[in-house]
Amino acid sequence: MNIDIEELAMLAKKIGEILVRHGVQYHLTGGVIASHYGEFRNTQDVDIVVDMDACKDKQSLFLELKKEFYIDQSAFDEAIQMKSMFQVLDMDSMLRADIYTAPILPSRFERVVNAEIADGISLPISTPEDSILSKLHWIKLGSGRSRKDVVAMLRVQENLDNDYLEATAEQLGVKAILEELRQIAESYDPHVIL
Repeated sequence: MNIDIEELAMLAKKIGEILVRHGVQYHLTGGVIASHYGEFRNTQDVDIVVDMDACKDKQSLFLELKKEFYIDQSAFDEAIQMKSMFQVLDMDSMLRADIYTAPILPSRFERVVNAEIADGISLPISTPEDSILSKLHWIKLGSGRSRKDVVAMLRVQENLDNDYLEATAEQLGVKAILEELRQIAESYDPHVIL
């Protein structure tokens, strides 16, 4: 099933408006942002990273989300406690968002930028460097699709802050993966299978 990026951007905007009302910083990441910075690929959901620390009334946030989406109370509570992920499902569009309550990268919210993801829809997103680093983290955990995303972003993005990228990759223990994928990105060898 092909999902239009505009539909996912509208879903993210709807969720984002609720988060902001509750003092929660957020930004998009995942496949939507990999497509934005690299090459378009189909994705089935939108990934959102949130900073729940500023939310004074998490139950009130849950109840407002529940008015608009299907959301499980125990999954929401556990994600906050365990710093993991919960999902919301838009009952109108049947689109899903994965909401991550713990950023992978230190100081990530200080590096967020606003960008037009779809026609007339600007949202906070991770920088190209942080998008690559996040994908490298998921590769380390076994994500094959993230390898293609990183190669595409490395090929398309010409003005990366390589000092930050390499230093943070070292901190995350993913520098070897970065170097491997950088070589693939630079080679354009059609025989390399990601």
